[in-house]
Amino acid sequence: MIWTTPSAALLEGVMTTYEATLAQTAVSVGTPDRIPGIIANQVAEIRGMIATWSPNTLSADTSKIPPSMMGRALVLIRNTVLTSVPEYVQSDERKAETKDANDYFLLVAKGIIRPEPAIDAIPTTVPTQNPSHVTIVSAPGSRTGRYRMNGI
Repeated sequence: MIWTTPSAALLEGVMTTYEATLAQTAVSVGTPDRIPGIIANQVAEIRGMIATWSPNTLSADTSKIPPSMMGRALVLIRNTVLTSVPEYVQSDERKAETKDANDYFLLVAKGIIRPEPAIDAIPTTVPTQNPSHVTIVSAPGSRTGRYRMNGI
């Protein structure tokens, strides 16, 4: 399966006209263009959630995510872009969509939902916690008592 890259054009497709105007106004007034940075950060977070479950694989291209996850990724990107605009008031519907997208990616991180493998798939490695430097050789032996002597 060919994984895809989220773009500003795809993001505008999931925004209302009012939301797109707010996003463009914030971009033109603020930093030159922060939307590509927000997209890159969200892609990295999604790829991290996919990589959390070790049987999953990732695309070798770090800017790509599975196409089946694109809609939910765009919801999270839209939320990040618009909540940074002071004039934006998030509706209950948008809050519910964002919560659903977050819940979906938590299920991906747990391995309950698995993405389709990429054509250029690379295996994921889940970092593990190293044990402490204390090595237990054996537990202390039990003392011999009346019940363990077997009649001796």
